Amino acid sequence: MTNPLLARFIPEARELLQVSASGLLKLERNPTDETAINEVFRAVHTIKGSSGLFDAMALTRLVHAAEDLLGEVRSDALQIDSALIDMLLDSLDQVGQWIDALERRAALPADADGVAHRMATQLRQRLGSQDDAGAPAADARQEADPAPAGAVATVPPALLARLPAAACLDAFRRACGGQAVHLVRYTPEPGCFFNGTDPLLTIQQVPDALALDIAATEPWGPLEDLDPYQCNLHFALLSTAPRPEIEQALRYELDQVTIAAVRPRDLVRIDGAASDGPIWDDFREAASGFLAAGRHDDLRKAVGALRSVAGPMLWRRQALDWLDAALSAGSPDAGLVAALVAAAGSGRLDPAPALPRRPRRHPSRRQSRPRKAADPRQDLARSVLASQHRILERTGYDAERLASVGTVVGNVLLSLGRDADRAAVQAALAEARASRSVAPVLDALSAVLAGAPLQRAEAAPDLAGTLPQTFAEEAAPVAAAAGKEPEGRIAAKSLKVDQAKIDLLMNLIGELVVSKNALPFLAKRAEETYASREMSREIKEQYAVIDRLAQEMQSAIMQVRMLPVAEIFDRFPRLVRDLARKLGKRIDLVLEGEDTAADKTIVEALGDPLLHIVRNSLDHGIETPDERRAAGKSAIARILLKARQEADSVVIEVQDNGRGIDPARIRSAAVAKGVVGQEEADRLSDQEAINLIYRPGFSTAAEISDLSGRGVGMDVVLTTVEKLGGQVSVSSRLGEGTATRLALPLSMAVTRIMIVEAAGSLYGVPMDMIVETVRVPRARIRRIKKAENFVLRETIIPLLQLSRLLHLPEQQQQQSQGEDDAAVLVCHVSGRRVGLIIDNFREGMDVILKPLEGVLAGIGGYAGTTLLGDGRVLLVLDLRELL
Repeated sequence: MTNPLLARFIPEARELLQVSASGLLKLERNPTDETAINEVFRAVHTIKGSSGLFDAMALTRLVHAAEDLLGEVRSDALQIDSALIDMLLDSLDQVGQWIDALERRAALPADADGVAHRMATQLRQRLGSQDDAGAPAADARQEADPAPAGAVATVPPALLARLPAAACLDAFRRACGGQAVHLVRYTPEPGCFFNGTDPLLTIQQVPDALALDIAATEPWGPLEDLDPYQCNLHFALLSTAPRPEIEQALRYELDQVTIAAVRPRDLVRIDGAASDGPIWDDFREAASGFLAAGRHDDLRKAVGALRSVAGPMLWRRQALDWLDAALSAGSPDAGLVAALVAAAGSGRLDPAPALPRRPRRHPSRRQSRPRKAADPRQDLARSVLASQHRILERTGYDAERLASVGTVVGNVLLSLGRDADRAAVQAALAEARASRSVAPVLDALSAVLAGAPLQRAEAAPDLAGTLPQTFAEEAAPVAAAAGKEPEGRIAAKSLKVDQAKIDLLMNLIGELVVSKNALPFLAKRAEETYASREMSREIKEQYAVIDRLAQEMQSAIMQVRMLPVAEIFDRFPRLVRDLARKLGKRIDLVLEGEDTAADKTIVEALGDPLLHIVRNSLDHGIETPDERRAAGKSAIARILLKARQEADSVVIEVQDNGRGIDPARIRSAAVAKGVVGQEEADRLSDQEAINLIYRPGFSTAAEISDLSGRGVGMDVVLTTVEKLGGQVSVSSRLGEGTATRLALPLSMAVTRIMIVEAAGSLYGVPMDMIVETVRVPRARIRRIKKAENFVLRETIIPLLQLSRLLHLPEQQQQQSQGEDDAAVLVCHVSGRRVGLIIDNFREGMDVILKPLEGVLAGIGGYAGTTLLGDGRVLLVLDLRELL
């Protein structure tokens, strides 16, 4: 991505979309939550403002419509309901898809303008259902815009009547041939010239135009009253271009455009002198016979013969022209041809049947409420003031820019006769120059745009009293926290850094860790090879210092990579809401510990496991409201997502108060699906039976749905978590609920290992799997059947030879058995303890683990490799695979 501004905008927009979605879900639960509506409004407003910097007009238009809707909610003019929340969430989802498209291609999809126009129209219709201001425009758009698929829109006849007949006949011929014909009506804003819009050039961008008509929107007044800076024109254009191409050409003006699909019948216009005679009666009789028999070729020949002898200025002769065009289609429209045959024979074209009009909402209110004529100067002034506000927000304090804004704002307010506001803005400008901050002017402009009366600022006005309520809500916390306006710009206390730079730092600290591990080997060599004990001591002292600094650096960089689990948790309120509604269940989702932090890799990898667990709780665990009432429970179920830190691990718990897991049902399902045999199932304890849910292909669902039934969900959970070095456990009580616990390391960047020796070779074992190291006298090792065991603190520990597990040469094993004591590494693997007999223990160290690649990638039993300080490669074991 070459545009640095776009690269910054994309992650910020995603964060704001997440904030907006979370806020909307809060509003659905509590429609009176003012904090939530202000949070959502500010997030959407910021997206709208930032998106204006890029060629993404469709995105800006849709977000603008959502902002208008939220503004009505914010001012209590519109009530929140589930349908409104659905519309806003769908709009934000669409914006999120466009953000992804911007990231991939730095451009929106080709159909973005049409999608934005339709979704924005739906959002604004909700405004119309509450407030009828602007109803005529909405009605006109409903009448002119194409109906849904399969329907035909009604075209205003007056618009087509102004177009040239020859162009209409050409369009008619194309429409009869199956080509789409659209009528485009463009009514520019009166103040469009001030926005740099050329209306004529704009409408001329529409491709495949057949005819263009330009007319006055309002009757022209006396010449001396003409305002040359106000546009009083509207344009009607006939085009054969597809609708998406028209929308793309007019993408910056779609709010002022209506596009109607034109039926062939709408285009028919017959003029000329009346005529009569038996020839026309004969033609009608013969033509009707041809039409009834489906002999279109004969009918066309008859039409051509009569056209050759009839005068071109006759009405019936022109009707033959339209009939000939209709017959030129591959499959002529029988109804249309019949109507034109009747017109040529009778000298009269019967009107097309009118399509039913869509009923208006609240007709009684629309009839009873008087509408005020809008003052175009107010809209123009608001547009100018809003642009000056945006300029100041974007540029910050600049003396020359501030003076320019002051001049423009002063002239606008003077033209409106708002002298008091003008004086207050001038006072705010003076205060801004004194404090070198644009905050006073921004507050003043916000108040003017909100229509609130302003006071002079000499007496340090009370913000809550001078600003409108919504602006006061935003300004009061700032004033309370600061106590005064900030002196100039406050330096940013956070810095956004590209992830690749953090990863580079992590790699470098990893190399430093590996390099420092060479110092103990160097100290040993200095003492043993060169007999320099003093040098060896100094090297060890320097190693201690470097080791401390490296650990501090590693910890600091790890803190930068840490992310709160809220990054994952925030996606679940929307998921639970949508799935609960789909399943007909009522669920309250509770989030705890969202601030718990873990390494970015861990947090991102948690997404899929948690998704499967929550979906299982929703589908299998939670009962329907009727089932819960019958069981004596609340109709509203509860799912808890909880995170906390324990030592060097992050623990995630998912709890529900649903029906729980029935071990007997698990056993029978496992036997039926061939997961285990009947004998093995009978031997399983209840907890072991519950653990069968992690087996591949296991599911208790009766049939496969889009939520469950495939038997892969919990298998994915176990595989993913264990691959990250974590553990999964599940507990359940029948009728009370289920709890799933995930425990994962805080970081995977640096791994602590212990080096062990087996059959003369060195291997690494991850330290988090080691319980303890012991030396066991060989006399205490007992054999039970074919397995070796020993007792450690009244616990039987099974023993395995590491060299045998690694298939090492037999003679090396025999050499290691001559010692009196056996070195045993007690490990915790898959929920049980096991002892590994090795040759010797070595030191522990921090390493960067590299996975096996190439032809070695498929070898099991190894987690990866690392470098020792002397340059040797060390294989690190994966005990889960090995055992």
